[in-house]
Amino acid sequence: MHSGQNSGRHIIKPIFAVFLGLACGIFLILAAGVNPVEAYLALFRAGFGCSDPDGFCAVLTAFQYATPLILSGLSALVAFRAGFFSIGQAGQMLFGAGLATYFANIVSLEGPRLSAIALAAGFAGGGIYAFLPGLLKVRLGINEVIVTLIFNVIVAFFTAPVAFQRIPEAARLDPLVRGTKLSAGLFVAVAAALLVYLYIWRSSGGFEIRMAGLAPGFARFGGIRDGRAVIRAVVISGGLAGLAGAIEVIGVQYRLVNQFSSIDEFDGIIVALVGQLQPAGVLLSALFLGGVRLGALNGLQLQAGVPRELGSALIALFVLLVSAPGLFRWLERGPAAAPDG
Repeated sequence: MHSGQNSGRHIIKPIFAVFLGLACGIFLILAAGVNPVEAYLALFRAGFGCSDPDGFCAVLTAFQYATPLILSGLSALVAFRAGFFSIGQAGQMLFGAGLATYFANIVSLEGPRLSAIALAAGFAGGGIYAFLPGLLKVRLGINEVIVTLIFNVIVAFFTAPVAFQRIPEAARLDPLVRGTKLSAGLFVAVAAALLVYLYIWRSSGGFEIRMAGLAPGFARFGGIRDGRAVIRAVVISGGLAGLAGAIEVIGVQYRLVNQFSSIDEFDGIIVALVGQLQPAGVLLSALFLGGVRLGALNGLQLQAGVPRELGSALIALFVLLVSAPGLFRWLERGPAAAPDG
């Protein structure tokens, strides 16, 4: 019964945070001198609609935007579950993209096999780039936030040799729908979410990772080598981010770029938090945030005349509200309940 109640809270909290965030966003829209109803209609039509006279559905582009968000969110989820607060998804994503670009240009294969090698190289690149911060944390006790942030900065040095190099056509992921950049990378991301769930919650290795994050002292007492579990989690986390970068270069950009338009530096953390550190929640929050980002650009800015930064402000509100446990305890007790202590 208790686990069922917890599952219900995992679902209710982000939904409530979204609606409350949208309600608070009304004041931001009014400050811009725009009708909130018209602004939100433009936002959701441009991000999730399918009313284009040519038959184009904006939600397909939202799925494209969601693909790297899913993988970077899973990356943050795995690291967080091990007690490793990584903010290095952006650097790992770029390093994975660089390695994917390199192998796509040197391997003399064609079609799906070359694409698979590029994706594998991206996963390996992200994992390799995440290994050193994990090792520094475990062996020397260096704060992982500092290390991963520094690695986000220096990654450009390592990817410079292949910067702006184009992906050969033989390695590219073809669009699933004409006129979009939505590729089979979406299926890779969904499969990754399933694998993360099975590994973290249904395997002994995943149990070690969760115990290393929740109670490292208890884990050591039980014979678990928590340091190894943390490093393993960090490598998997980096690999997922690198896979996101690989999909972006072989399925969307077709060349290595310094910054990906569909994702910001800390989006992985946002997706993981809004998704309540659950793979299913990451899938839903990535799709929602991808649609909001798309709608903020094409709907709010171009149609309603509202600055696109409002989309980022709404996302920030969602994160703040989801991260406010006191608010949800207050709602469970009722507004009339006496305060604690």
